[in-house]
Amino acid sequence: YSSNEDTVDGKITPIVISISPSEGETNVVVTTSISLQFSKGIKTNTVTTNSSNTNCSGTVQISSDNFSTCTKMSSVVGSSDSNKTFTVTPESNLNGETNYHIKVTTELMGDSGNNLSGQFTTSQGFTTEDITPPTVSIISPTDNASEVSVESSVSITFSETMDTSTVTTNTSDTSCSGSLMVSSDNFSSCVKMSSPVVSNSNKTFSVTTSEDFSYSTTYKIRVTTGVKDTPGNSMANTYETSSGFHTDTWSGTQQLGSS
Repeated sequence: YSSNEDTVDGKITPIVISISPSEGETNVVVTTSISLQFSKGIKTNTVTTNSSNTNCSGTVQISSDNFSTCTKMSSVVGSSDSNKTFTVTPESNLNGETNYHIKVTTELMGDSGNNLSGQFTTSQGFTTEDITPPTVSIISPTDNASEVSVESSVSITFSETMDTSTVTTNTSDTSCSGSLMVSSDNFSSCVKMSSPVVSNSNKTFSVTTSEDFSYSTTYKIRVTTGVKDTPGNSMANTYETSSGFHTDTWSGTQQLGSS
């Protein structure tokens, strides 16, 4: 048996030999269960959880606030491997982007009658995945902007780093395709655009029109739920400017200047 085990009255006391999620593990899915493997068989009736509230009770506890409160768990505890491995499941999904620690108290007892040799608590814990959907935080031109140059580019800045492959435009025609669109007729047709130029740590995407915008025209911007952040979360809802931006009024001076 492991040298870390102690013998009391000729009986070996159990220890925790492995956990899942493992110490320091990141991007753990929020639907995860907690698995504990012990060095010897455990009396199943001593493996308990707090299944009625968020108090830190039971011999197996999960907490994200240093055990001031604990995650409410399912009342069902699964055992296998001759009662050496136990699985407990949170009653609902864990919070995203949160660090959790696991504690096993000394009230847990081996099948020979000896309690756990010492309280087990993870030092690093595990961290759950990012489940926050991205949002559009800045647009240019801004909604309600007026006298916008017909040569302006359009840029979108998101709340977090994006999967660049999901931010696309219609580069071949005036159909409304891609996840980033600009339209002057309520998206019956869309402006033909360049592929996005990415900056700001993959948060900002800038596009230019294949031809100048029309004068004295209102354009709206739409970003669909096809865009995703780096962890793979889609936007919760389609983003669309409510008023759009209005371009410059044409004048003969502008025409002469451009020629």
